[in-house]
Amino acid sequence: MLLIGACYALPPKVYLNIPFLCQAPYGNWAEPWQDACEEAAVIMAMAWVKGYQVTRGSGNQEILNLVAFQQKQYGGHLDLTAKECVKLIKDYYKFDNVELRENFTIEDIKSELAGGMVVIAPMAGRMLQNPYYTPPGPAYHYIVFKGYDERSGEFITNDAGTRRGKDFRYKYQVAYNAIHDWTGDKKTIGRGRKAIIVIK
Repeated sequence: MLLIGACYALPPKVYLNIPFLCQAPYGNWAEPWQDACEEAAVIMAMAWVKGYQVTRGSGNQEILNLVAFQQKQYGGHLDLTAKECVKLIKDYYKFDNVELRENFTIEDIKSELAGGMVVIAPMAGRMLQNPYYTPPGPAYHYIVFKGYDERSGEFITNDAGTRRGKDFRYKYQVAYNAIHDWTGDKKTIGRGRKAIIVIK
C-alpha cells in the first residue's frame, strides 16, 4: 500500500484497465438508473479488484441487485455520502479493503493510482462541465479515477453519467475542485467536505 504523502517519483502516466459501465446500461434514464451513479462506480471498482468483466447485461442486473439490497437493508435507494458508500461496499460485497480519505491533494490521488488502487469520488457534478451530460448535468455524482497523464495534466476516469464516459479525461484541477461529499441537500452541492474512497 502506498502511503499518502510518501516521497517517491510518480510515473508519468498510469492507466488501470477498469471495465466501464454506464449507469443506464440500456439508455433508460428513469429510476433507479437516474440515480445509480454510486452503484455503477462501485460495480466498476469491484470488478477491477475481483478480476472480472462487466457487460451491459450483467452490469444492469448488478445495479438492480444493489438497489434492492439498499431498499431492504437501508430502507430506500438514496443518495449516498462517501461514508455510506464505503458501508455499502462492505455490507454488500463483504469486502473490507476500502477506506474513506479526507485531507488529500491531487498528488495523493495520483499516488494511490500509481500503487494500483482504485479511487472513487463523490462530485458536485455540474462543476465537471462534462459536455455529454444532459444539461444542466447531475447535481450530485460519483466517478471512478482509473489513471492520470502528466503530459496532458489530466485524470483518466470512468464516468458512468454518460455512455461516452469510458476513459473520460478531466483536468487535474477541474476534477479536484468538483470533489464534494453529499450534504443531504442539493441546494448546498459544492459546499460539502472533500472525500475519496480508496479500494485496495
